[in-house]
Formats: sequence, C-alpha cells, structure tokens
Amino acid sequence: MGTRYLESLFNPSSIVVVGASERADNLGGMVLRNLLGGSYPGRMLVINQNSYESVHGVPCVGRVSQMDFSPELAIVCTPPDTVPKVVRRLGKAGVRTAMVMTGGMSRAHSKTGQPLMYSVGEAARETGIRVLGPNTIGVMVPARSLNATYAHMGALPGKVAFVGQSGSVASGVVDWAFARGVGFSYFLTLGDSMDIDHDDLIDYLAQDSQTRAILLHIENIPNPRRFMSAVRVAARTKPVIAVKSGRVPESEWFRHELPAGLNRSDPIYDAMLQRAGVLRVDGLGQMFDALETLSRMRPLKRESLAIMANGVGPGVLAVDRLAALGGQLATLSQTSVDALAEILPPYWTRKNPIDLNYDASPELYAKAIRILAKDPDVSNVLIMYSPSLTEDTLQIADAVVQAVKGSRLNVFTCWLGQSTVMDARDEFYRAGVPSFFSPEKAVMAFMQHVNHQRVQRLLGETPESFTDHFADHSSTRRIIVNVKRSGRNHLTNNEARQILGDYQINTVPTVYCDDVEEVLEAFAVERRPVDVTLMHQRACHPFMEYQSGQGRYRSTVHGLTNENDIIDACRQLMEDYQQHFPESGFLGFAVQRSYKHIDGIAFSVGITRDPLFGPLVVCGAAGAQINVMTDRQIALPPLNMVLARELLRRTYMYRLLKEFSTQPERDIRAICEVLITLSQIVIDQPEIRGLEISPLMFDNERVLAVDVAIDLADEPGKPIIQPYPRELEEWIVLPKSGRRVIIRPVLAEDEPAHRAFHEHQSPESIRYRFFQFRKHFSREDVAQMVQIDYDREMVFIANAPREDSEGEETLGTVRVWTDADNLRCEFAVMVHDKMKGEGLGVALMQKMIDYCRARGTMEMVGNVLPENRPMLQLAEHLGFDIHYNREEEVMDLRLVLNEPEKDWQRERLAKAHH
Repeated sequence: MGTRYLESLFNPSSIVVVGASERADNLGGMVLRNLLGGSYPGRMLVINQNSYESVHGVPCVGRVSQMDFSPELAIVCTPPDTVPKVVRRLGKAGVRTAMVMTGGMSRAHSKTGQPLMYSVGEAARETGIRVLGPNTIGVMVPARSLNATYAHMGALPGKVAFVGQSGSVASGVVDWAFARGVGFSYFLTLGDSMDIDHDDLIDYLAQDSQTRAILLHIENIPNPRRFMSAVRVAARTKPVIAVKSGRVPESEWFRHELPAGLNRSDPIYDAMLQRAGVLRVDGLGQMFDALETLSRMRPLKRESLAIMANGVGPGVLAVDRLAALGGQLATLSQTSVDALAEILPPYWTRKNPIDLNYDASPELYAKAIRILAKDPDVSNVLIMYSPSLTEDTLQIADAVVQAVKGSRLNVFTCWLGQSTVMDARDEFYRAGVPSFFSPEKAVMAFMQHVNHQRVQRLLGETPESFTDHFADHSSTRRIIVNVKRSGRNHLTNNEARQILGDYQINTVPTVYCDDVEEVLEAFAVERRPVDVTLMHQRACHPFMEYQSGQGRYRSTVHGLTNENDIIDACRQLMEDYQQHFPESGFLGFAVQRSYKHIDGIAFSVGITRDPLFGPLVVCGAAGAQINVMTDRQIALPPLNMVLARELLRRTYMYRLLKEFSTQPERDIRAICEVLITLSQIVIDQPEIRGLEISPLMFDNERVLAVDVAIDLADEPGKPIIQPYPRELEEWIVLPKSGRRVIIRPVLAEDEPAHRAFHEHQSPESIRYRFFQFRKHFSREDVAQMVQIDYDREMVFIANAPREDSEGEETLGTVRVWTDADNLRCEFAVMVHDKMKGEGLGVALMQKMIDYCRARGTMEMVGNVLPENRPMLQLAEHLGFDIHYNREEEVMDLRLVLNEPEKDWQRERLAKAHH
C-alpha cells in the first residue's frame, strides 16, 4: 500500500476519538487522557452516541455526520460490530487515517460469516482511508507530544522506532525502555494489520531522518514480498533488529502450512531476515543489548575479541560464551605480551583473556588499555570488573572512560554485580560506552554486532559470475509442457535427469528396466558392481521420504556383484514396495554403476515451495544414518556464489567436507554451483514445485547427482525477491561505429566493469553526474550501484564486447530511484566519453522512460547542472519540462509519465511541485 497518508498518522494536525467517555475503564477515555496528558497541541473532538457536551473537556458530537471539520486522524474505540460502519463513514467524511483500537475482531464475525476485521479492511479499500489495526495499542511520537495509546506510561523521545504486533508486549517494552533510558522516535503496534502493515511503516521510517534504528516485533508476515523489498532498503541505511516470536509449532499463533521437506517454519523466517540484512535476536532483552552495541560501538574492523578482567573466573565465562556463539579470541602480539608482562604479576598466563589480578587499580586498567590500543591485531575489547575491597568501582570506571577517549578500540564493559556498581554503569552510559550486567550478555551483544556486520556484508559483496543468465533451456521447457499435457504433476526419473543434464548438473549414468530379466541384462553389459533402485509413482515426488508417513524403507540395494544377489534384491525391493506403497504405480527398476564416494560425504539439495514465501533452496546432509531434517538449511532464490557459500556454510556437512575432502575448495565450489543452478531452474521454470537431489556426492573428479525427483504445481511460483528480469534485455546497433550493444538490467556481477566505466570518465563527466569531482570509486561504492532491488529501483546498462581484450565493457548507464508509492522516480544517466554522438544517451533514457511508464509511475524528475548543455538538450528532445531552481542552483527536469487517478496522488504530487 505504501506510505500514503502515513504523515496523518504520525503528525496529525487534528484528531477525533470515536467512542470516548469519562468512565474510568472506557478505552476511548484512556486514549483521550493520554493525549491530554501528553500535551497534544492539535485540535481534538470526541464522537459519542450519547452526545455529551464534552468529554474530559474536549468537545463532543453524537455522530460522524455532525463533525464541523475533517480530522486527519480518527481513533476508533467502539464495540466490534460497529467498527466497519464507523470506518466507512469516517472515510466518506474525508478522514485520511484511522486507528482501530477495538480488540476481538478476529473472533467476532459479520453476517457473511467472516471475521469482522476483514470487513474493516473492505471499508478501508472502498473509501481510501488508511487503517492501523484493529487491536492496535496506538501510536506514540514523543517529539511531537503525541501519545495516542492506552499504554500505562509514555515513551521518552529518542532516535529509535519500535513497530510491534502485540499490545501486551509493547506495554512491557515501553516500561523497560524507560528504565534503561531508551527513547523512541515512533512507537506503535500493528494489531491485526488489515491495511497498514510492516512494509508500509518500514518504508516511512527508512526515509525519516529522526529515526536511526528500527526495532521490529514480528508474529507473522502476511506479504513477505513487500516486506522483503521494504526492509532491504531500510537495512542499507540504518540497523534493523527483529524479534520473531513463534519459533516452534507449539507457540505459533498463526499456523503455517509447511512446504515439502521441512518440519518447521521458523528457519524460513531466519533465511528471509538474514537475506534482508536484518539482525534477528532471541528476545526483547537481546534486542536492547544489540541496540546498545550497534548504536554506541563503531563498525568492527575485526571479528576477534580481547578480554580483560580482575580475575580468572569472569574471563573464563566470557570465553565459554564466545566459543559457544562461534566467536574467536584475539591473539595478542608479542609486543603486547611483553608490555603487559612489565605491569602484571610474573605468574600471569601471557595470553588472552588477560587476568589483571583481584587488586587491579584504576592505573593498571588504563595502562593495559593503552597497550592493547597499540596492538594491530586487537580491535575489540571487553573490559570486566568484579567488586573488591581494595578498589573503588567508580574510580576504575572513570579510568576506563578516560583511557578509551580518542582510542581506535571498540570497547564495551561488564561491571559484575548490582548494588555497588550502578554508579559505574551510569558513568559508562554518560560516556557512550556500552555496559552489561554479565559476561554472557556482554559477549552475546558483541556477537550480535558481528552477525549484523556479516549480514550487511552479504548485502554488499560482489559475487563472481557463474550463472549464464542468457543460456537456452528450451529442451527443459518442452519436457515440462509435455508432462503437463499428459495430465501428470510429476516427472519420471528419466525426465528429471534430462532436466539436470540440460542445466549442466552431472548425473550418474542410469539404465531403466521393466523387470528383473532386464536388470540382469544390464548387469551382464556392465560386469561390475551395480546399485538397483525400485521406482514407483510416489517416489517421483521430492521429499516423499519425509512426508509419506511410512518411515524410512529400503528403495535401493547397493554393491550387487552377481545374478543371484540381484534376483534376491529385486524380490526384496518388490516386497517392501508392496508393503509400504501398494497403491503407487510400479515404474520398473533403475540400474546404476556402484560409485564409491569420498569418505561418506553426501548432500541432499533441492527446491521446495512455501505457500507464503514462494520457492526455497534447501541444502544439508543425506543418508540413512544422519538426521537429515536437523541439518537442512534454507535460502531464498535467486542465489549467487556468495549467497550459495553462506547457505552451505551453515550446514554440518560443510564442516565434514572441509575436514575430509582432499580438495575442499574445489568441492565447495562444485556444491555452490549446483545450488546456484537450482535457484536458476526455479526462476526459469516456475511450474516446478519441488526438486530433490539425494544424494549429491563426489567421485574423484566431480560432483554427481545419484537420484533426483521433480514435481509440478498447478500455478507458477514467484520468488519473493525479484529475480533478474531477462525480458527487459534489448540489442541495438550504434549508428556510427556499428558496434552491437546490449541494453539490459544491471547485475551484481557487473561491478568490475561498472567500476572501470566510472574511473575512465573525464573529470567533467563525473562532475556532471555526481555534482562534484571524484577521483576514486571504492569497491563498496560501486557495489551499491549494481546490487539493486528490481522491485524498487532499476539500472539499465549498455554493454558491448571489448575491442582490445576478452569480456564486456560498460558504455553507458541510466538509473532511477522510485518512491514507495510509485509516484515519482528520479533519474541519473551517464554515457562513456568515447560514445558521444552515437545516440546511446537517447536509447538509454527512452528505455527507462518506457519502463517507468509501464510500471505506472506518475512522474520522472532529475537535476542537471546549468552548464551541462548536452543533458539539457537531451531532456528537451525527450519532452521534459525544464526550470531553473534558484535555491539549489540547478535545472529541475520533470516528465509526466501517467496521469494521477486518485485524489491522494494529486495531493502528493502538488505538494512535491511546491
């Protein structure tokens, strides 16, 4: 839905409270008292059917039709059965936004039998009013003196936004935050979110300059695609920390239909939040600990940690927790060890963690910090103190604060205890140094910082090129079309292998036999040990072993070396099949040469489809002696080499591969290539519902798919992350040079060519594009240019084969950023200096204009320096309105793409024009 009218929710000039009275337990009365107690400065009105003269001193009328003005925000606190009618009347009266605080609407039903909350959503859509709720606690904006909630206390002003789903949890959060001195820019809950949802609010908060961090409490995500698109944008500019409740089936309030091959929904949320750049924490306490480290500590240059304390015990506790969380201790340089030896007792351990001894003085703490500050291998230091009779806790805290001023070190502290160390903790708070109550909490907060940076790096790393986005897979298309025409929803084993072969995934050669006699004939040809598998219709569906309810049964016999063994094996397989799957049609036997794979390392990889989150790529262990479901990890397509390695790294089998493979890097890359290919298959062939390769194993040279199963869905699946839009590719021929140029959307793999393009431009071209001279573009700068969300922005590049070497070069680029409501997009274009006069700028701009017009964007705008005559001539040629902006000293360009159809669109555009 976007950010339409959200300004009326967060900064209303007038408010009407519907259903308020002076009764002590009246919900509307509670909200009104909080508004008055918070000194809300705007105009207020109450609607109550009893037509009181006033409620708590605020004027009152009896009906919506009696309002003498149109309030920006309505707060609805009436009985459930009246709410849809009230919302509809408010919308028709011109009210832009409503908060429905009434609860129980998911359990109360309308005359049609559906819960009343859906009737509220229908009323909002019919009248155009935006609705927060039902069952919301309301909204607080402390900096604007707005407390439109029924919470028991107000929030402190601050730079953190909190968006929750539970009013009860939110009440605890605001109380907890007040005690810790944490203030909020915005504080609200979604409730049943029939209209305004996470993605709308995240879009708004991402653009808000007063919000430095976003905290999310999530119970469910109704629209993962919109959520993912919004939160990826926000997470690039400010920390986003989330608590997702309902980790196990017993605690899921919203039941989740599980996809094939998975037994829990929580790993799907894990994969989505990680891909979006969100730091997921395990509870509200961890949320605020993580907020403290992310907001007070600088970005980490290293992930290792040095620890010092006035005793062995606290250091050991911290190291144990660090190891359990996958962290690493910093290694002290010999110079640091020698310097510390001069100030510490002779029996100290000469390693990290550093024991300063029970009687450590303020001066000793300060000296140790200064020594570590000179160590190039130390970047992060946890400083701990346990109260003692010999020293004053506040003096030591003050010494630490003074020692770390101006230091390059990231320092955080843990003053153990409670009653005697509170003054010291206050000292750290005033100095901006994170401080924690226990070693475990301190280390956990540090590792959350580490994990957040890892997730952010995944967003910013440039993958090496592997997937051929332009390959022809028409043979796979024909197989799928023929299968659907035959009325089947699954592929035969042979058809599935053909698809893997079309995508260059190696499979074990297989002979298909109708009966035992043909199996013996195949063995006679092979004359070496073989594996025999019985095939039937249900086995053609992926992940059936985990959802058939039949338990594991033997479908393959390995290492058969003579005819008698083969006959016995076929008989036993047939008996097992008839016992477990008597109604599943028999399809024959498959015979394969027995392969000996490396040290028993075998993977199960594949694709499954979630009803809500779309296609998922899975990876983990295979084999009867392994808990396959425990090791199965999930990622969202599309994948590149960086994301595939991260998916593989999370599996237990990755550690075995690193330890036992003779060529681990080769084998890791081979697995990653298969994972990337699977993600490409599900994008190219959206009818595929599930695909399982099990096992995927190694011989001495390569990775091999031993068995594969593929089934199809009735409707095509769509990833929640927009994949590369191949349909937008276009070839042109330049009129002067005759070079063939492809104009296409940018890929993350284009970073090297994109960087070279910018660095070979003239200083004048750079100044025209960036409004300043720039001599250098870092890898991170260019990575942000090419790693885009195709849902939110678009970059078209013009590439051609290099004339002097292999590979492609970038000759031009055009980019647009589109607002969350798809009203306006801002463009920027640049063409290589050597391409001037080829018409490439016109081609790029016209393609972008056509693309934005087709998306329904209303206007395209841009800014150009007055002396940039070529760009101004191009804009005039394309039909832009051009005006001089005296305040900014630039030329404002505007092109109307589509006419607005709704009043709110016209209002927003008119406001933007002024």
